[in-house]
Formats: sequence, structure tokens, C-alpha cells
Amino acid sequence: MLTFVEQAGFFAWELFKFMTFFYVVWAPGFLVSGLLTSRYHRTWWNAVARQTSLGPKGLVRAIGLGIVGSSGLKASINATLDLLKGGVPSSHALAFLIASRNMTIHFWSIFALSLGAEFATGQILGALVMIAIVTLGIYLLDTEFLETPACERPQENRAMHSLTFPSWRSLLFSFKGWQAVLRFTGGEIVHFAPSLVVGILLGGFIFSAGLQTWWRQFADLFGHATLLSDLTNSVVAPFLSSIASLSPVGNLPVIHALFKTDGLSYAGIISFCLASSIHPKDIKAYSKAFGRKKALALIGTLYVAAVLGGLGSTWIYAALGFRPSLPPVKLASKLVRTLLEYLGF
Repeated sequence: MLTFVEQAGFFAWELFKFMTFFYVVWAPGFLVSGLLTSRYHRTWWNAVARQTSLGPKGLVRAIGLGIVGSSGLKASINATLDLLKGGVPSSHALAFLIASRNMTIHFWSIFALSLGAEFATGQILGALVMIAIVTLGIYLLDTEFLETPACERPQENRAMHSLTFPSWRSLLFSFKGWQAVLRFTGGEIVHFAPSLVVGILLGGFIFSAGLQTWWRQFADLFGHATLLSDLTNSVVAPFLSSIASLSPVGNLPVIHALFKTDGLSYAGIISFCLASSIHPKDIKAYSKAFGRKKALALIGTLYVAAVLGGLGSTWIYAALGFRPSLPPVKLASKLVRTLLEYLGF
């Protein structure tokens, strides 16, 4: 037991150095994210808040708002509830929530650097599949599937800056502009830092467990890259994610360890991350906003959507003729070769 704990400490320290190293490379992603958020967040927020009827345009705007928003658990759920209170369709509000947890620029850049471009791209594909399924699920169940609270004008989440920058010039060449960028970046780091530390410690234990014989037997139970293993991974992963109860960024060292030890397949990794929208804090908020019965229906829909999102992104890659387990360079090479063959070169 002592040896196991020592190994876990060693791997956690190595994982900490690995994730810390990427802070240097994350800087451009955070900078771009802060700039785009400062420039467009208020504009997109107003556009989504005014969209009180169903339609693809409103759905796209909601996804766009999520991309230039915060990936923080509290900030995103509060913003979702504000949109619902303002009469925004529940499908649009949930599309925003899913996008903010899986498609923000800084989250995507960290994901791409830690595991690879094929994982980060697959995460976006999985999120889009999940949004489509949740939207369809709400429509089939009834447009009144989620009862929004008494209608009132939605207020922009206080965690986000409230300054308006009508042009890039007013943002880039003003003290208030860069102050807003730094405030957003600092707020994101402060919010996910504790969860990231917990994720690193948990990742160290997973790496240590990966050296054990029983872990290997468990990992190879349904074979490698089989339909049964993908189904099992995608069904189990959201449950594990809910138990871990980490933020989207905090999940990254955990999935890094799970994938490197063959604990989860590619489909399971994507489903694990997509399940960040059924965090215990989210479940509590759903229950307060919609009542227990409708909250359970929503949670079930999100769970199924996370499962199918992981499988969907895997099958989208499969349609292109490869399994997402290649290093980014090999993946890019295969994509280029496939394109050249298609063009007849």
C-alpha cells in the first residue's frame, strides 16, 4: 500500500509538471479567449437574450455565446438560469451550457495540447452531437419540457465583465480593454485551479493503478476498440465523471491518465468530458429551477446525450477511415493523404 501511494505521489508530481509546462503554451489561448470574450460576449448575450422563440439561428447564437463565455461551473450555470428566467427557449439555454463547458477557446487549447488535436476536435464534434440530441429530446418530450421561472429580463452573469467594446480599436488601445481581458483570464484560472489540483492528484492515483495487474485485466475486459468496449466506456464514463465532480479543466489530467493507462477508450474520454453538464452542482440547480420530476428527465436526457456524443464523435472519425488514437502529426498526415487520393493525386 505504501508503495502504491509513493507511486501515486510520483505520478501526480510528474503530471503537475506536465500541466504546468503547458501554462506557458496556454497563454496565447487564454489571450485570444479573453480578447474575443471582451469584444463579443455582451453582443452575443444580448442577441441570445432577445431570442424567445425556437429556431436554428437562436441555437447557433447560443453556441456562439458559450464559446466566448466562461467554462466555470458556477458562471455557466448562473448564466443558463438567467437566460431561462428571461424566456429564452430551454433548448437554446442548454446549448449555451454545453458549449460553455466543452467549446470555450481556452478549454479547447488546453485539451489539444494535453491529449492531442484529434481529442479536442472530437470533443467539439461530441458537444455538437450532444446539443442536437438534447434539442431533439426537448422537442419530442414537449416544448414545455422545462418550465422556465417567471419571465424577467435576463441579467448578464456578474462573473463576466460588463464593459462594452464596440470596436477592436476601443478594446486593444484602452486601459479598460486590457483590464477586462486580464480580469476574465484571472477569473477563469482562479475558478478552475482548485479542481485542477484535485484532478492532478486523482490522475496520479490512476497512473499508479495502471501498473497493477488487476487494472490491466479490467482494461482489456471487452477488448480494444470494439463496439462493446466503446458502448461500455461511453455508458460508464459519465457516471465516473459525476462521481469525480470536477470542473471541465479539472477533468483534463484525469482523462489524460485514464487514456494513457487504457482505463477509458476514446469514446469514453469524450463522454467523460461531456458529462460536465451533469455535475452535482448542476443537478441541484436543475432541481430548484424545474422541480424534481423535470430535473430527473433533464438529467436523463443529458446523460444519454453525453453517451451518444462520445459514440457519435468516434463514429464520425470512423467514417473518415481511422480510429482517434494517433498522434496529431500522423493524423494530419493521413488526412492530407486521404484528401490527395480523393483529388486524384
